[in-house]
Amino acid sequence: MFMNKASEKIPLVGDLKNTYAIVESMTYQEKLNGSGSVKHCHDNSHAQADREGEKKQARRRLYLVSVICLIFMIGEILGGYFADSLAVMTDAAHLLVDFTSFIISLISLWLSSRPATHKLSYGWHRAEILGALLSIFTIWLVTGVLVYLAVERIIHDDYTIEGTIMLMTSGCAVLANIVMALTLHQSGHGHSHGGLSSHGHGHSHGGRGSHGHSHSHSKGKGVKMVPNISNCKDDHVDPEHNGVDHRGRTQQTNASVRAAFVHVVGDLLQSISVLVSAIIIYFKPEYKIADPICTFLFSIFVLCTTFTIMRDILLVLMEGTPAGVKYSEVRDHLLSVKGVTSIHNLHISALTMNQAVLSAHVAIDESVDPHAVQREITQACFSSYNFHSVTIQIERQFDQNPMCKLCEDPQM
Repeated sequence: MFMNKASEKIPLVGDLKNTYAIVESMTYQEKLNGSGSVKHCHDNSHAQADREGEKKQARRRLYLVSVICLIFMIGEILGGYFADSLAVMTDAAHLLVDFTSFIISLISLWLSSRPATHKLSYGWHRAEILGALLSIFTIWLVTGVLVYLAVERIIHDDYTIEGTIMLMTSGCAVLANIVMALTLHQSGHGHSHGGLSSHGHGHSHGGRGSHGHSHSHSKGKGVKMVPNISNCKDDHVDPEHNGVDHRGRTQQTNASVRAAFVHVVGDLLQSISVLVSAIIIYFKPEYKIADPICTFLFSIFVLCTTFTIMRDILLVLMEGTPAGVKYSEVRDHLLSVKGVTSIHNLHISALTMNQAVLSAHVAIDESVDPHAVQREITQACFSSYNFHSVTIQIERQFDQNPMCKLCEDPQM
């Protein structure tokens, strides 16, 4: 039920009580002047700037790809009309869906930048996730309609296709989708800024039944060893370097841009299949059935390209543990802190695809300072994981109830 820790412990950053007394006696001005090691929770924190930089970069990409998409969509609509090609019109319809999804993504990015409210204490971060979900639903809807039209063509066989116009239009469509895919592609070697700091609100009731609670959002060094109450938020994301950081952890890309990229990849596959169909019809007009068959193949491509993004969206909405974070690894890391005897009610959930939150109840030994343990746990979290926020509730070991079902570890 409660995970008991091994004999080896990570030493506390400050075991000496006189160290806390020295820190406590420093004035805030001395800390600002560099004579002390304690700083304000947002000193040297680039998290908010990083998050805004990520959104700015995402908006720039989406604006550019929207213009490209609109231009080529109009060209495909005209080409599909004059060629009487359902495959080309299918591709144009998906460009229309993509253009709509880009606009939805831009709106969701704007919403996610709005400040938190009393009802939405985390802010509008998940607007991006909802926008991505709406984009997936729209492409599924349009794909279903076009599959129906393709079936109608095969049944009635009363259509003719202009192979030359179809070939020219599909060739331009492939080029357009390649340009859009390159614009939206998020790659690179990510890194984390690495500093840690426990900022946040905390409280502790001394004595035998000591109880502590911390809520941390920041990174930096030096922590004041006294209870404090604060309300600050930071996002631990490096927008320019998505991928894998220097400690080997996978970092998620922007949800809106990723959903848009999935759309474009699907359209690129569609455009290539349309181009192949156009080549066949150009040289062998009697094989015009290749046009609706192309639509069927694209429907399979759509399911393949949207499955992964839909899975990740559902994981976020279900508040699941984000990809790249192992529950047992985090639990064992916290248990290795000196003074911690057991951990329960450990929750790790994804706020968005690139922001995770952690909360836990930590039972400690009677002989250790709860604030020191609180500080050490917070530092342990931020030194190894880029959590959006960390909330730790400190409890005494003798207060634990081993028979409590609510405190049991979750199933594998």
